[in-house]
Amino acid sequence: MNGQSLIVVIPAFNEQDTVGSVIAEVRRACPGPTQIVVVDDGSSDATAQTAAAAGAAVLRLPVNLGYGAALRLGFRYAAGRQWDHAFVLDADGQHAATDIPALLAAVGSGADLVLGSRFHPESPSHYRVSRTRRAAMRLAGRVIRYRGGISLTDPTSGFWALSRPCVELFSTQLPAGYLDNLLGLSLAARAGLTITEVPVRMASRQGGQPTAQGAALAFHYLRALLAVFVGGRS
Repeated sequence: MNGQSLIVVIPAFNEQDTVGSVIAEVRRACPGPTQIVVVDDGSSDATAQTAAAAGAAVLRLPVNLGYGAALRLGFRYAAGRQWDHAFVLDADGQHAATDIPALLAAVGSGADLVLGSRFHPESPSHYRVSRTRRAAMRLAGRVIRYRGGISLTDPTSGFWALSRPCVELFSTQLPAGYLDNLLGLSLAARAGLTITEVPVRMASRQGGQPTAQGAALAFHYLRALLAVFVGGRS
């Protein structure tokens, strides 16, 4: 990053077992000036206290409002501060902080939103998901390509590098539900922002529980994809 400053937004819900180590890994991977903000999405455990003890700024939502709401609050925080690059990663330890420079390099080359892809042909890991989830991800990719004109191998990735125009757009317009990062991609594409992917590694979840599974996950996929398809917001 050549001494440039970075702001990192980490949405977290009941991630007390992993958020501290994620913060430490980000600091090791990003030795330059780095602001880390953890958005505690109504956790019932010690996520906020653990993040603060690890040196992050902590924003707390009073109840669990969902991934999109946590991201939007983090982006509002970021939009009011000075930085050269912005980044988002999960608090569960799945994203490799050592891949951050590769995503930031793509932003430095002119992209507005860079996704770290688990399923890119050049990804160094072979991340496995269930057949049902993989089919849903492929459908999501087709819908995003149809509505946004962009081809992505991992449209549900939560591993992002962003330009300031993208952060400012998402700070006011990103929808607030689970999987609404899909709607964020559509929103960015309609705004004329440049979206791309880079291959990354992905580990197994290091702690906590997925936000949604089974029928609930299928419902969220269908809701988000319908909203993307019709071009609206949830």
